[in-house]
Amino acid sequence: MTIADIEARFAGPVEMASFAEMEQVVEVYQKRHCEIYRRFGYKYLPVSAFKHTQVATFPVSEAEHVFLSSATGSSGLQSRHYVRRMAIYEASVRTAFGAVFGRTPLTIWAHLPGYVSESSLVCMIRILMKHYGDDRSRFIFGEDDFCVPPSDRPFVLFGVAFGLLNLAETGLWKLPLDTRIVETGGMKTHRRELTRKELHCRLSAGFGIGRDRIWSEYGMCELLSQAYARGCEIYVPPPWMRVRIVDPHEPERGLPDGEPGRIAITDLANMHTVSSILTEDIGVGHGGGFEVLGRSSEPALRGCNFLFDNI
Repeated sequence: MTIADIEARFAGPVEMASFAEMEQVVEVYQKRHCEIYRRFGYKYLPVSAFKHTQVATFPVSEAEHVFLSSATGSSGLQSRHYVRRMAIYEASVRTAFGAVFGRTPLTIWAHLPGYVSESSLVCMIRILMKHYGDDRSRFIFGEDDFCVPPSDRPFVLFGVAFGLLNLAETGLWKLPLDTRIVETGGMKTHRRELTRKELHCRLSAGFGIGRDRIWSEYGMCELLSQAYARGCEIYVPPPWMRVRIVDPHEPERGLPDGEPGRIAITDLANMHTVSSILTEDIGVGHGGGFEVLGRSSEPALRGCNFLFDNI
C-alpha cells in the first residue's frame, strides 16, 4: 500500500484492520519526508509544532492552500497548515458531514465573528454550502443581520460558541423547532469560560429549541477532518480518524475509557503533513467516541521547546 492508495480511499469505509495498515504506511512516509516529525521521534507530534515550523512532507511552495489559526494563547503565534491537495480536504469535509446530516439540501447559515477567509472553519462552511446548501445559505454577521429563518427546508446554523451566545441573548432569534445549531468551540467568552453543558442549556433557552437540537463540531486548523456530537457531549470521529486518550506525561500510553487524559488524534486526511497529533485538549473516551473536558494547563512535552528553538 502506498500514499497514493490511501489518498484514493481514505474517505470511504475504513475497517480497523485496514486503518492500522494505513496508519503504519502514513507514519513511515511522514517520518521519512517531514524533518520535524523525524527529529521529534515520537508518534504524536504536539499541535504547537504547527506554530513554530513548517510541518509538511513536501515543499511548502507547492501547497494549494494554507490554513491559518487565530493567534490565541500566550505566544501569540499562528499555526500554519500547508494543504497539498484541497481535494483531500473537501472530500473529508463533505463525506463526514453527509454521514451525520444526510445528503438532502439544507439551508445553512454561519455566524463566525472574527474569522478570516484563510481559516479552515470558513473554508469548511463554504464547502458545505457548495455541496449541501441551498440558494438561501449564507454567512450572517450579527443581530443587525436578523431575519426569520426559512421553515420549508431543514435549517442548520453554524457558529462559534461566544458568537451564538451573543445572538441567543438578544431574544430576537427564535428559531424553528427542528433547527440544528452546530457550535464549533470557542467556549471562552469575554466574561468567563463556560462548560459545554452550560453553553448548550443557554443556547437552547435563548433560541427556543430543544437541547437535543444543539450539536457540536470538533476540528482545528491542524487537522483536515472533523468529529460531530449529536445533541450530547460525545463526539464521534469519521472512519478515517482515530481518537485516543493518552497519559499527558507519557503520550505513548493509552488510557482506558472514563479516565481523563490528553486527546491524541490520528487523521489520515493529514497524509501530506503529520497525521498523529497530540492536542492541547483534555478528554475522556466513551467507546467509539470521546468527550472534551477543556484545555490542558500543563506545558508541552519536555524537549519540545528545545527542539523548536533549534530548527
